[in-house]
Amino acid sequence: MIDLFHCFGAKPSHRVTTQLAAEMLRASKCSYLAVNTHTIDRVDDGDDLPVGYADATLGSVRDLVGEELRLRPVLNINHPTTAAEAVKRARRAVELTGIRVIKLEVLDPGLKLSVNEEVVVAAHELIDDGLEVWPLITPDRRTFDQCVELGSTMVRVMGSGIGARQGIAPKSLDAVTALLKGSPVPVMLDGGIGTVEHVRDAFRRGFQSVLVNSCLFTEGTDPVRALAEYRAEVDREAAARTERPKDPALR
Repeated sequence: MIDLFHCFGAKPSHRVTTQLAAEMLRASKCSYLAVNTHTIDRVDDGDDLPVGYADATLGSVRDLVGEELRLRPVLNINHPTTAAEAVKRARRAVELTGIRVIKLEVLDPGLKLSVNEEVVVAAHELIDDGLEVWPLITPDRRTFDQCVELGSTMVRVMGSGIGARQGIAPKSLDAVTALLKGSPVPVMLDGGIGTVEHVRDAFRRGFQSVLVNSCLFTEGTDPVRALAEYRAEVDREAAARTERPKDPALR
């Protein structure tokens, strides 16, 4: 799986309307629609869950381009700081929407880095509920193995902090390399991407997919144009892997 994923902003100043969300999805060719859950306590209908931080919602985006783009919504459990909060919110969102794929995170108080121990606790409970869970972790062998053993179908690994736009931090390179080697599940680079070069480096190191978000909203950036550039790089890598001879040792 070589693919590009994205969200629609990391903070309230990142304003995405329904129309802009549709244009971003067309440019990225991403079939997954990340649905935020930070307003879950103020919502009685799942269609009113937000996509980003403006007027785009699950219902409005799905009505506009859901059939055209064959969108597959996933629940983005964004910005909880405890496992208990993440689990409560995910269960309520599943109840409201029927969506059973969970993009899980539990972050530190600064909302920059994963708290791995809390992620594992939350993942355990949600997988026991029969949900498909994509946990976000900082690169750590023990945590990665725990997520795989629990039944995570994909693990998202942070290269650097949310919004850092530094790619894979030098201090994390060895740990990232170790996690990627022989991984039994797909691994996504999620956290710290700031340039197309960072995406190229991620695929060179063996990631199967990447997620971009904050870098789409830096000053002077057009998120639609930026996503088209990221998509072009992802498509180049996908074509290159198809043409590349397989390692005999992997046959």
